Amino acid sequence: MDLSLDESQQILVDTFSEMLEKECPTTHVRDHEDTGFSESLWAQYCELGANAMGLPEAAGGLEMSLLDLGLVANLSGRALAPVPFLEVATVGRLLAKVAPEDAALGALAGGVPAASIALPRPHAVLGTSTTSGGRSLIPFGTIADQVVALDGDILYVAENGASRRSERVQDIGAGALAHWNLDRASDARILASGDEAVAAMRRADAEWKLLAGFWLTGIAQRALTIGSDYARERIQFGVPIGGFQAIAHPLAECAIRIDGAELLAQEAAWADTADPDRFEMLCSMAFAWGSQTAIRTADIALHTHGGYGFSTEYDIQLFYRRARALSSIAGGAKEELQTVAELCFDRDGSGKAASLLGGAQ
Repeated sequence: MDLSLDESQQILVDTFSEMLEKECPTTHVRDHEDTGFSESLWAQYCELGANAMGLPEAAGGLEMSLLDLGLVANLSGRALAPVPFLEVATVGRLLAKVAPEDAALGALAGGVPAASIALPRPHAVLGTSTTSGGRSLIPFGTIADQVVALDGDILYVAENGASRRSERVQDIGAGALAHWNLDRASDARILASGDEAVAAMRRADAEWKLLAGFWLTGIAQRALTIGSDYARERIQFGVPIGGFQAIAHPLAECAIRIDGAELLAQEAAWADTADPDRFEMLCSMAFAWGSQTAIRTADIALHTHGGYGFSTEYDIQLFYRRARALSSIAGGAKEELQTVAELCFDRDGSGKAASLLGGAQ
């Protein structure tokens, strides 16, 4: 696995880093806590092509890889960008596979953040029952007009967002969450059915978790920077508090965790084409470890600030709250580790466990 960025990827990273530094300081994040969405920042993303990165050229997209998308997700996590990049990227790639002529795909390519996804509930056995129907919590459901959902083995688009969604759901991360009524109406736009529908939703769920893993790693990286900077600046007993082992060692442990989270997310993105049999499992692992790492790092960085860390005056609480919130959308690290175990130990009797673990039957 080659971890070095090629020239185009380095340009991508430099471009988004520069844009986010200018357009999304923490003051911008604070200014949009009442909605969870920044229309002006999303316009900047679209101007750089983020909305079409994962779409095929035939649909007006840039046809970039999951790793490319992950790089942008990582930078977005560092900046706490209040934009639906994860959802638009995931839905766009799903529609491109199963319904390339669907109107929602053209809307996404045009920059409209009009669609989101109803992520399967933890441990749901896709295709056997209503796995996304009923009342579901939708990321960026407050601004979406359409949501892609799976009802049994029917993949469909739930439309008429204004009549289906609740008021914004208040959460610890100040996100743009809303409950949607996803009962499939007779006029629902069917995208796929049967095995194709189930496979498409499994794939979309894995890709969302992978990109969320990149995003959570970005949150952890920025939280560590904030905590380390404070440890160097805060003077106690005549010396910086970072000189005390009780402060320095937990921060160093976080740095090691972050390296692991970043490598795991990169491996999952690499496996998309290089090792597809392990792709889904690696995506779940990237999300689980990214969740644990982001929460642990933000927690350590917050406590490094002492009592100040709990004050809204300091930025570190923004990162702690969002690490907790993003992790919980898909059930959290504990639930995801159970999913990893199920994938490893062959819950459905397919005989794949040995190949995933690298052992014999």
